[in-house]
Amino acid sequence: TGKPMTNPTPFTPIQAEHLRRFLAAPERPAGTFSYPELAGFLFAICCSPEMVPLSDWLPHVFAGQDAGYKDADEAQQTRSAIVALYSYINQGVRDKQPALPPQCEARRATSANLQPDAPLSLWARGFGMGHDFLSPLWDAHTPQALDEDLGSCIMVLTFFASRELAEAYQQEMHATDKTLEAFAEEMLGLFPEALHQYVLIGSSIADVLQRKHQPEPARSSKIGRNDPCPCGSGKKYKNCCGGTVH
Repeated sequence: TGKPMTNPTPFTPIQAEHLRRFLAAPERPAGTFSYPELAGFLFAICCSPEMVPLSDWLPHVFAGQDAGYKDADEAQQTRSAIVALYSYINQGVRDKQPALPPQCEARRATSANLQPDAPLSLWARGFGMGHDFLSPLWDAHTPQALDEDLGSCIMVLTFFASRELAEAYQQEMHATDKTLEAFAEEMLGLFPEALHQYVLIGSSIADVLQRKHQPEPARSSKIGRNDPCPCGSGKKYKNCCGGTVH
């Protein structure tokens, strides 16, 4: 699904910290992703049924505006860190062992993950934006049989994006007999499986698309002994050019 990587550059805690600070700095344009939002967005990109080129998704990180790098070094350092984060997430997707990157983990108290500044809440928002960005692809290629499973994954993975969305999901699931905190506890428990399922659904659709894009295997061009000779003589192949083959 994601871009094939050979021995991806490891994503280091120093790069995570650089991205966290750089993306949150006041010099960034309005609408710039925070670091956890970027991680969620990139998870959606890496799970896309069709590969998304860097040139298509990178502008979204800075809301389509100039990033405001102070110099070439800062630009290089930041881009390298973004690509390393992409590679790290993509490797997890390719190995079918997705995990939240450093500094995106859930807070210990479940309800704390619904606070707007919680890393998991920000990750869920970024993931939601990534999935929305790619929704034309998903809508075009998701077989009806997988619609429900995909919808369930998206619900769990975006649940913590905001308290309002979490409450809306709770209503939709007719789960109002329990507190929002208890429902959130269930969603958090389902989160690792939803990450995994989302990867598998994207991967299975990508496999089908890849097979469709592959050229048809060439039909056997072997000529029967009694077929007309392709040289156009009008004789049977065995009595013409076929007779010269030993």
